[in-house]
Amino acid sequence: METRSSNKSLKSNPFQVYRDPTTGRWVVVKSDQKSMKKKAA
Repeated sequence: METRSSNKSLKSNPFQVYRDPTTGRWVVVKSDQKSMKKKAA
């Protein structure tokens, strides 16, 4: 069986996940790309 590698780049994840300290539940929030880049820098 022959395998091929893909050279496509992955898309960045538009969602942020954090745990709510009061309930202990995981919360998923959609964030915009501009704030994601600022947090990463």
